Amino acid sequence: MELLLSNYQPAKFANVRTTQKVWSEQLSKAEQVRIATGFVSSDSLIELKKIVELNEKPNVELLIGMHYFDGFTNQQYDSVLSLNDTLQTNNRGEIYLSNAVRFHGKLYSFTEGNNCFGAIVGSSNISSLANYSNGLYEVDCFFNDNNAKNIDTNIQQLIKKLGKPFSEIDTNKLNIFNENKLLDNHYGVTKLSTEENTRIWATKTGISFDIPMKTEPKSNLNCYFGKGRESQRGFVMPRPWYEVEIIVSTQITRQKNYPADCQFDVVTIDGYKFRCETNGQNSKNFRSQNDLKILGKWIKGKLENSGALKMGHPVTDAVLQHYGRNTLKLCATANPNLYLIDF
Repeated sequence: MELLLSNYQPAKFANVRTTQKVWSEQLSKAEQVRIATGFVSSDSLIELKKIVELNEKPNVELLIGMHYFDGFTNQQYDSVLSLNDTLQTNNRGEIYLSNAVRFHGKLYSFTEGNNCFGAIVGSSNISSLANYSNGLYEVDCFFNDNNAKNIDTNIQQLIKKLGKPFSEIDTNKLNIFNENKLLDNHYGVTKLSTEENTRIWATKTGISFDIPMKTEPKSNLNCYFGKGRESQRGFVMPRPWYEVEIIVSTQITRQKNYPADCQFDVVTIDGYKFRCETNGQNSKNFRSQNDLKILGKWIKGKLENSGALKMGHPVTDAVLQHYGRNTLKLCATANPNLYLIDF
């Protein structure tokens, strides 16, 4: 047995592996992955779908334990539907929902042939495995040999006893929420009160910049479709669905008062506050600091909630036209380290 930790300050230790690292290593070697987890996120499922599409293996069996009772957001439901369709169409596995009891376990097994060579048990949902900056400090255990085989056997039994194939679920009995507030309680993001947001927006000056939202196939809003990380074994891990980096033209970055090559806080029109930065040649890169997915969740989340963008599909000019806007407005405030953004 090996103890796996999130392993960041103030609880960072030498010679400790993270669950994400072990997950990626085992996934790249497995012919079959079995997962039994309580909760899933829409982006983790879309990225798992991309893994299946980019690689000849693994096959995936996934038991989702809580959402039949607690409900899905629209994005979660669409992602389950999309992943299950990909698995079924390509004979690569299936998704199951626990519809008898709430299942809150977190179990993962990795098999090649008839040999289960690794298993993870602990606190990490699949959402945590795909998210390297969610602010949760997770603790898991990695097992091999007979212990791993025993865990794999138990996952199969759990799927058999608790799981119902997603394709057989009466979707009319599912509670599906219309709005997905991706940044609520998000690490690195503050949700302001209505009063505080109104007060900050009242400090807006007359300086602003309209930044075009570019729809290149593999960059800007579509980083997900760019080249993923390829291991020495040839296994490809996709880029995160919500990863976004806006490339700003020199016609804008060279304008007076543009926040070039610096770090600053932004407050969105709907009251979220987080840190952004501009960097790169001619300050062309506009991004959320430390985690590119924060800005991406705000932008793509708005597109998804409006119905203009479907998860796993590219942001195109037609998507922006459906949304009704193709520029991000960046406004200066009386505070030189604080900007406002609207989209």
